[in-house]
Amino acid sequence: MNNSSVKFGNMKKIITALLTATMFLSFNAYGEKPNNWGKWGADDERGAANYIQPQQVVAAAKLIQTGKLYSLAIPLDSTGPVFPSRIAPQHIMVATGADYASGLASAYGTAKFADDYIYMPLQGSTQWDALSHSWYGKTLYNNIDEASIKSAPAAGGATKLGIENVKTGFVGRAVLIDVLAYKGGSLPTGYAISRADIEGTLKKQKTKVQEGDVVIIRTGVVPAYYEQKTPMARLEFIMGPQAGINVDVVDWVAEAKVAGVAADNIALEVFPNPVPEKTFNVHGALLKDLGVYIGEIWWLEDLAAACAEDGRYEFFLAAQPLNARDIYFPLVVLILIDSPCSIYSGT
Repeated sequence: MNNSSVKFGNMKKIITALLTATMFLSFNAYGEKPNNWGKWGADDERGAANYIQPQQVVAAAKLIQTGKLYSLAIPLDSTGPVFPSRIAPQHIMVATGADYASGLASAYGTAKFADDYIYMPLQGSTQWDALSHSWYGKTLYNNIDEASIKSAPAAGGATKLGIENVKTGFVGRAVLIDVLAYKGGSLPTGYAISRADIEGTLKKQKTKVQEGDVVIIRTGVVPAYYEQKTPMARLEFIMGPQAGINVDVVDWVAEAKVAGVAADNIALEVFPNPVPEKTFNVHGALLKDLGVYIGEIWWLEDLAAACAEDGRYEFFLAAQPLNARDIYFPLVVLILIDSPCSIYSGT
């Protein structure tokens, strides 16, 4: 079988999984349990972010020791990994120094300015999924009607469960779960990370997850994407199967009572799922059933190296999303402050 046949086969699997998942999510649930509906009141729109209380933030701040900084965000440009159905960010300049150098006169006396725009899907870089991003059936988290997600210009967007509900969220303790290192430094293409993998990694790291934590799972997908040398190679890579967590990790997430789960891949969960009808079940289970936020396209290589060198995998995290109303998935910018690994986020 030649390379073209293999690549076509991978794309066919992706398209089949997308179509199957679209049909499946319209009528199927991960299950009635686990479920956090009503846990924080009938009107709650923050979900598992409620697990993070002031006392957890104070305790996590004590992890900061040296103040070294590391970024966990990928570059915001047109070369990064995005889900195959989305376009990459497009950056254009509308005022430049070259304009003035070619004879353009300033409209403000001696003052000169550069100005630019970025056009992009809001899942085009390091980001969180809001609870309004994915669901199954006719309701979202906490029994909120899917009709609350609107497209009309005057009232468009997520009128419920928008990311602005957690604009001060995700500040506290976090834990790196370095599954990539636990499995020997590489994962098979499309590998489904199991609950046993999560628990085995934590045991090897001698790390415990606490209520209100954000857990960050290293898969190696994002750095592997950047290792592809040409735009076509990167496109073929991102169209292929991606390692991520499988549906059996959902029960572990519920039992651990974490606020969010993030990873260095494009969908958090394995894509496509080895069982096609389960593709994107993790999204529905976490966002709709548990109100747990999903982080995608994070850069973890520097974090992983710092944690491995120090032998500690817990750190202070501040990963607030953009304060954008009615948005389903906003960008986050992540900076690591050594504790050995603590994170500050600026937007």
